[in-house]
Amino acid sequence: MARVKAFRGIYYTEKAGEISKLVAPPYDVLTQDEANGYRRQNEANVVHISVSRKDDPGFYAEAGRLFEGWQKQDLLKRADRPGVYYYEAEFDYTLGGGMRRAKRMGFFALLGLSEYSAGEVLPHERTLSGPKLDQLELLSATRANLSPIFCVYSDPGLKLMKALAAAPKGEPVYDFEFSGFRNRLFGVYDPKLLEQVSAALAKEKVYIADGHHRYETALEYARRLREAKDPRADAAGYVMSFFCPLEDPGLVIFPYHRLLKNLPEERLTGLPDRLKEDFEVQPVADRFSPANLSLTLQRLEATGAAPAVALFDREGRSFVLELKESRAREMAELLEVEILERLVLKEALGITKEEITENRYAAYETSEQKLAERMSAEKFQLVFLVKPIPVARVAERARRGEVMPQKSTYFYPKLPSGMVFRKLAPEPELS
Repeated sequence: MARVKAFRGIYYTEKAGEISKLVAPPYDVLTQDEANGYRRQNEANVVHISVSRKDDPGFYAEAGRLFEGWQKQDLLKRADRPGVYYYEAEFDYTLGGGMRRAKRMGFFALLGLSEYSAGEVLPHERTLSGPKLDQLELLSATRANLSPIFCVYSDPGLKLMKALAAAPKGEPVYDFEFSGFRNRLFGVYDPKLLEQVSAALAKEKVYIADGHHRYETALEYARRLREAKDPRADAAGYVMSFFCPLEDPGLVIFPYHRLLKNLPEERLTGLPDRLKEDFEVQPVADRFSPANLSLTLQRLEATGAAPAVALFDREGRSFVLELKESRAREMAELLEVEILERLVLKEALGITKEEITENRYAAYETSEQKLAERMSAEKFQLVFLVKPIPVARVAERARRGEVMPQKSTYFYPKLPSGMVFRKLAPEPELS
């Protein structure tokens, strides 16, 4: 099963500045303008080394120099012994039309890399070549893991989490606000606890929640170092990861809602009748407003386990589309995003697989607040609302070796990059 080890983490010192001004969202959710905003916050903000600049091939070498320079300037410090790093985040969020509060727990450690076919680490999404090329350039230049893979595993009763939370607090000890969330992080160095972590995960499969591109990039980089007989090859066989229990009530997944525009008019003709062939169509609201969006999301959530999506049409009317019982039996193994894609996008609207892949007509949104803003400001022909996929279904699909469609799961909130780094070094600690 999973191979998990402690490591000598690298973290910001007080000399670098306030940690809240040094961390940033991961590279794959930032626009260039947003990244530049974080760069301006502090000369040592993680974005200076974690987010490549468009049309700047010299970025990667510069990132490597900066990472090493920050260590020499004592802006970054490397732990003097291996440990794992316990982390928790408290946050408010809106889902299903209502406000909620949660606390998510987990820890940073090293995960042994293996091909998916080995069954130790399992994916649930397909990857694209472009992001992997970017991350390979960055990994090769910095020889460091700058952002963690986000993994989930089973911890019934949260026994491991409770033991880590109760451990004596070692450096770094962070307690800070970032993007409206409270973040806490501290090192755990007790050898018995570290053995407990490795032993617990050795019994479990690990599922990638977020970071498939980084994982596959790390796998390719390790292969290249082994072939070159590089002294860092053993270290490259592990990647810094964040581990969160499947059973943690704070493990929140947002859905990706689909917003369609620029569809040829002929594809929309007769859509209501086509939808009625497969769905029970239940009217909810006769015009769009943020309040009616919340109401529609609540009505959608009230369908429970029944396969259903919701629709806002171009007139702003909303409906809940619940799959007819006869069709539900046929499609019992499919996720709602797959049912939407097959019956509505492809069959009813004639959108091809290539058009879906190219995002020719569809945009995506996870935040219900931003969704309301976009629907008010932009003219969409159709907006489809979907329910979040339960984490148990994500794990089930991964165990079966089945990947989900792109834009199926958004684990919320994203982990801030910059709380802890890991340097590949030819040492017994693999860090």
